[in-house]
Amino acid sequence: MNRTILIALGLTAVVALTTIPACAQAAKEKGSEPHSHFIKIPATVEGIWQEIHKQQTRLVSTVARKDLGEAHDHAFAIRDLVKALPAKVAPEHKSAAEAGAKEITKLAAAIDKSGAARAQKTTEAGVKQMGEAVLALEAKLKPAGGKK
Repeated sequence: MNRTILIALGLTAVVALTTIPACAQAAKEKGSEPHSHFIKIPATVEGIWQEIHKQQTRLVSTVARKDLGEAHDHAFAIRDLVKALPAKVAPEHKSAAEAGAKEITKLAAAIDKSGAARAQKTTEAGVKQMGEAVLALEAKLKPAGGKK
């Protein structure tokens, strides 16, 4: 009986190890890429802000469509972009950029959590808070001359 169990386990392992890569390859060939939270960080502060605004627009429209499963992609993209700012802003703005990044990181995690729970109103509130936090950070980082 032990030999039968070992053979069954061995066959199960072989099937699992050959089926999973085949399914992944088929999905890749169909064009459905796996979920990715990675975003390319632009080289300039202006480029980062442009990408943040694009991601905010996408986040708002995603939540408005009630596609809460995708909300975290855009929230985490905003988080990653904001986290790149301290290294690129003027030295006198670095601490404000770091504080803003911490706040937005928390908000992105909250959006992820509420989106996963399919809590529409809570996710909408989180998106609104994130938008306000981004605007506040942008205002703090704006040089006196008015340029970003």
